[in-house]
Amino acid sequence: MYICSMYSSELIKGTLKTIVLKLLADHPKMYGYEITQRVKELTNDKIQLTEGALYPTLHALEAKGILTTEVVNVGNRIR
Repeated sequence: MYICSMYSSELIKGTLKTIVLKLLADHPKMYGYEITQRVKELTNDKIQLTEGALYPTLHALEAKGILTTEVVNVGNRIR
């Protein structure tokens, strides 16, 4: 789900991969939470991505070989 009062959800859905890839091109290592917060910040709260929208996109990009993920232990958490 996308929370956006200014843009249609179809527009956001159609450009989400591009948005994510641009962020990762600028910052190669980002957690999902960081991506959602950065999108929110860059759009002045106009676009708020939920985990339900972001993570399927990240998994699809990974499945296509466009990006890779890395598992890191941070304290007692796996990220």
